[in-house]
Amino acid sequence: MKKSRFRKFVIEVLICTIISTSAIFALTDNFDANKEIRMQINNAWVDAENLYIENDRTMVPLDGIIEELGLKTVNDLETNTVKIYDGELTIILTIGNNIVKVVKAISGEMTEETYNLDVAPKLINNQIFVPIRFVAETFGMQVSWDDALRAVIIEALSDISIERPIDFEVLDYQAIIDNELLKNFYENNYMTKGIYSLVDGEWMYVLVAAGEKPTGGYSVTIDSITEVSRGTAYIHATLTSPEEGSMVIQVLTYPALMVKFNKGDITDIQWDLIGDADEPATDEEEKTLIKDLVKDFGDNLKMVSVLAPEDMVKDSIKEYYGEFVSPELLEQWLKDPAKALGRTTSSPWPEGIDILSVEKLSDTKYKVKGNIIQVTGVELTQGGIAASRPAVFIIRNIDGKWLIDDIKLGDYIDLNSLIYDNKEYGFYFTLPESWIGYKAIEDKWEGVSLTESKENQSGPVIYIRHPQWTEKTPRQDIPVMVFTQNQWKSLNDGEFSVGAAPVAPSILGENTTYVFALPARYNYEFLTGFEEVEEILENNPLQAYEQTNSLNLSIDH
Repeated sequence: MKKSRFRKFVIEVLICTIISTSAIFALTDNFDANKEIRMQINNAWVDAENLYIENDRTMVPLDGIIEELGLKTVNDLETNTVKIYDGELTIILTIGNNIVKVVKAISGEMTEETYNLDVAPKLINNQIFVPIRFVAETFGMQVSWDDALRAVIIEALSDISIERPIDFEVLDYQAIIDNELLKNFYENNYMTKGIYSLVDGEWMYVLVAAGEKPTGGYSVTIDSITEVSRGTAYIHATLTSPEEGSMVIQVLTYPALMVKFNKGDITDIQWDLIGDADEPATDEEEKTLIKDLVKDFGDNLKMVSVLAPEDMVKDSIKEYYGEFVSPELLEQWLKDPAKALGRTTSSPWPEGIDILSVEKLSDTKYKVKGNIIQVTGVELTQGGIAASRPAVFIIRNIDGKWLIDDIKLGDYIDLNSLIYDNKEYGFYFTLPESWIGYKAIEDKWEGVSLTESKENQSGPVIYIRHPQWTEKTPRQDIPVMVFTQNQWKSLNDGEFSVGAAPVAPSILGENTTYVFALPARYNYEFLTGFEEVEEILENNPLQAYEQTNSLNLSIDH
């Protein structure tokens, strides 16, 4: 199957992401960097000084911090150029210039792309400063801003994000038999279907054997070899069969092919062999193919950012989903990219699909039940998953190829949290584990008409209450006001007001019937736990849904 390059995706979507902060510093040669800004890399605090923010971009000194990311740097103050590199990817920056070049080596060929930085690199007090988000994201890392900690958080992505093409050389039969080591390796394995590897010094030799065939005319080709994770190479091979009616030798044959490539860090080989049509797969083999199809599709989910500009989303959908889904489903997603699966936040992100069951519905149709899993950098380093989403996939055989033709989804369940589900109004609210035993108390908000022709308004307000709340020691509630869409419009048109505060409620979410909002100055008393409630609300915990399509979508169980 086609393997794609993660870095291309990262470069495409980085223009869609920003670090959220309001501090802007005017810089001079005698600047005073904001020493309160901190940095965390892979859950470990690093010794970072003189970080500052300009134009909503965090600038960091080149020396020290870039090395903490595992990258290398070279700078030339005579030409004012800075190079940051790692393997086949190089960023070339110029001090005082917003134009940056990104150079990539792909299959031995160099490609160069140009981007425009929001903030140019600077030389201040003999230190070179660069925009950390651009650098880190270009090299495939996750970057976020923690406003409470005033910290830049950088997380390395899963090793599966490497996706590096490997150059290889096909060995002819003469080269094999002239080398005693390779000759023995070949003769011991070529008759049995499988993939075999041998390391000799800096070289790795791989033999792809298709097994016994009834006639001549068969041949094996290798389409690509890709490093899909650190130490793992994936080989995509194709078996070509003789055309019907062609003249071929009528003896048993054993098509095979041997290649060599620079071993590097490769220790494990995975593969697939396409085109073995003369040997119909058993049900178990077919189910394995179906599982692999869904799993490989799941591995690509994080490569498509559905929040990127529409043209970028469409390009990503075609590149990363095209070989897995039917033309009809692909066309649906290209017409309306918002309906496609993919990445909706920088973290967590969809990391893959866990297969629960594979059911054969007919000779050309399968149903696969599974869970789309989400992770953050924490789960990648410590294990586990952040959230799980049920999904049902319909797989059809279309023109001899198994493809995903339909997908039905449930809703993500945060496995480290609690969910308050209000089916009456159509929303659910995610709470941390510390709120186990919470209560939901319904009361009423009242609004005063500001026009003579309008009556006063009222509606429900739901207080989500901490389990440790008592009358003697009350804690901060989480209030959710419920407005009809008409009421919300009237409120924003100034036809009535709610509460004594001059500030209107702030929206938390909405469906086609209701709007859910947070009262202004809800925490004016600074009750115990108000900081925790603020932190909960910062993570967009309320998700609205249509009551007719509640959490239980049409998924067969």
